[in-house]
Amino acid sequence: MKILVVNSGGSSLKYKLYEMPAESVIAQGHLDRLGTDRAVLTHKVSIAGRVVTRELREPAPDHLAGIKLMLRELSRAGDAPLASLAELDAVAHKLPHGGEVSGAQVIGPAVEAALQRFAAVVPVHNPPVLRAIAAFRETLPTTPQCGTFETHFHATLEPAAYRYALPESWYTAHGIRRYGFHSCSHRYTAGRVAQILRRPLDELRLVACHLGSGTSVCGIRHGRSVEISSAFTPQAGTPMSTRPGDFDPFVLTYLLENTALTVAELNRELTTAAGLAGLSGVGGDLRDIEQAAAQGESGAKLALDVFVWNIRRWIGACLLACGGVDVISFTGGIGENDPLLRRRVCAELAWLGVELDELANQRGGEGIISTPQAAVQVVCVAVDEEIVVARDAYELLAVGAANG
Repeated sequence: MKILVVNSGGSSLKYKLYEMPAESVIAQGHLDRLGTDRAVLTHKVSIAGRVVTRELREPAPDHLAGIKLMLRELSRAGDAPLASLAELDAVAHKLPHGGEVSGAQVIGPAVEAALQRFAAVVPVHNPPVLRAIAAFRETLPTTPQCGTFETHFHATLEPAAYRYALPESWYTAHGIRRYGFHSCSHRYTAGRVAQILRRPLDELRLVACHLGSGTSVCGIRHGRSVEISSAFTPQAGTPMSTRPGDFDPFVLTYLLENTALTVAELNRELTTAAGLAGLSGVGGDLRDIEQAAAQGESGAKLALDVFVWNIRRWIGACLLACGGVDVISFTGGIGENDPLLRRRVCAELAWLGVELDELANQRGGEGIISTPQAAVQVVCVAVDEEIVVARDAYELLAVGAANG
């Protein structure tokens, strides 16, 4: 079965074409500058054991044009992984936020309605996915579409963990509760950590730190999510590149009453000008912030301190929810690639049993970066969120069909 996994952003499109259940990647790529006349498609295809990379620069004014360009490369004559688009068995999406609609789903009216309902809550995430779903429906009308919601792994949270102390009607009428996000990452990480440590997942107490432009910290006890820093939206929890993380909600009512800011302007500030960018003064890229901090810039130093403090705060919350901790993991663009950040997060945790192997931490790469004698192991994971989506799609369509 050939399954195309798609991750749709506002100005980019990433994809992997899998042969399932072998889980082999036969083509992959990403389209940057989507929505412009200067779009760049980097397409890679495996041919006879080697990877051939092709880069194209063409106009892609919208998701429909970008998806047509991607499908053209997947089925073009010569080195195409698909002899025709009819060979494509399914398109699978990473679905951001559908409220109480979660898990792995075949996409139909109910799923699209849930995505639309929460589009205003996650304006950076849901609208591009809805546009991609519509584009695939137009280009591949008979090909099934399915997806995995980024909230699904946290369905195991207890009500005490996911309910807010707010009026009951806010929950029943509007679905206002903590949902949690980065499910594909945390689910993959849990299984991969167990493999790396060669220990059963149902014996592990894991605190998983997903650190990228978006961040979250998850407490995973015996394979089940029991605490998560992200909440009603992905904005909550730890600070992110341009998003704030947790703060007192009455800040917003204060600003609405005492400034000329509108709700739309507040939303824009919260999604594009807050977080590390808002504190540092040099933008939201942690590499730039660390460089500026090393040069003595106070805003950059503060941004780093706030970021590390809040990651550690949520590690503490998660280890309490897990009843202790056996392993702490780091993944995501920052978590996998920034030894300085890992060192700062793990500093002064000897009382917990954390002891980094400095050479292993500096060397990086997937694997254990704590010392052999450490009571709490520290692991780097090279996350593969797309394979989680592909596995779910295969389970829905192939295994589900076989079971009637």
